[in-house]
Amino acid sequence: MGETEPAETIPTAVATAMKMDFGMPVTAYLLAAVDSPPILMGTVYGDNTGRFREGASIRTSRILQVFFIDGYSLFRTVGGSLYVVVSWIPRRGNIYMNRIYH
Repeated sequence: MGETEPAETIPTAVATAMKMDFGMPVTAYLLAAVDSPPILMGTVYGDNTGRFREGASIRTSRILQVFFIDGYSLFRTVGGSLYVVVSWIPRRGNIYMNRIYH
């Protein structure tokens, strides 16, 4: 028998978010996200552009808009991508409300 590569697994929380209809096309989902204005950082899953491998750590381009839908935070970037934050890295305070949107 030959060796096989391990199957890529999507965390359950991401799989749940992927089933949601956010009413707009989602580019990817972020786990353990960190809000570091003007960008987000996190572990990416479900990237529909093919830029990032599953489970890679990424930095988004500059955030332009935020939406809150069904308990999820969605962030639109200057490049037009839309990221759904599935989970945040805990730290003091409300980490995703430290920016102002107009």
